[in-house]
Amino acid sequence: MGEVTFGEFSQKFLAEKHRKDGRPLAENTLRTYTHSLKQCAEWENMPLSSITLFMINKLLESVPASTSIETRSLLIQIFDLAISKGIVVDNPAAQTIKRYRVKQRKRHTLMGLTAIRNVSPPWLKNAIDLAMLTTQRRIDIINMRWTGIKNGFLHVAQEKTTDDPEDDFELLEGAGYVRIKINDELQRVLDRCKDQVLSPYIIHRVPKGKTKNRGQTKEHWTQIEAQYVSREFLKAIKLANAYPELKGPQLPSFHEIRALSIHLHKKAGKSAQTLAGHVTEK
Repeated sequence: MGEVTFGEFSQKFLAEKHRKDGRPLAENTLRTYTHSLKQCAEWENMPLSSITLFMINKLLESVPASTSIETRSLLIQIFDLAISKGIVVDNPAAQTIKRYRVKQRKRHTLMGLTAIRNVSPPWLKNAIDLAMLTTQRRIDIINMRWTGIKNGFLHVAQEKTTDDPEDDFELLEGAGYVRIKINDELQRVLDRCKDQVLSPYIIHRVPKGKTKNRGQTKEHWTQIEAQYVSREFLKAIKLANAYPELKGPQLPSFHEIRALSIHLHKKAGKSAQTLAGHVTEK
């Protein structure tokens, strides 16, 4: 029996990989991992033990910084697993130096976000308000369910794998759980989210030209996909002309609402760290 190849072992890794809470990987996370493995295509038939530090460095330096960061993270996990199986003795990926990308995207101003909100469709207005009041990520906002409201609290199971590509590729493990007190302000937003559409999701919409039976890739036909949120938010930015001095990648995304929200919560003396689900203040 020959040595285990990189391609064979990496596919096995993907097939068996789960989050720490036992749930399967989120679809976006799986996409990110698959994209990273495509960068390593030339190693497909090579023995895993023959992949060297030099080869990994060469690969990581040949791709954009963001791709390098996510590929390095995945390779570290693959080699860690291979060590635990006795297939290799060290982790060459862990010995590489993580690259950093220059973040061009600017942050929201309260005035700019207000202008964006004013031209947004009702479901997006509600999503913006929920993001501002709860400090949650885009993926957590669209995954909020009515069943998460219990005893005066909104319970959020955060996607801490951070499958959000706008989250600086913080490929963390496991899931965070936060409990947010429903005050009068948050209750008003939740009341606005209730409409004639029966949906399990707090943020939802009726897709144009779609029927209930055609939402095959969704858990429910009213579910909103993360990339759709980003596209519609960008349309609203342009419609509002909220940041005329910024262009292209400089424009703050829906994800950047989180930073503004955390900043304003801190100014108000509230525990933004607890709301956001951050383990440390940093």
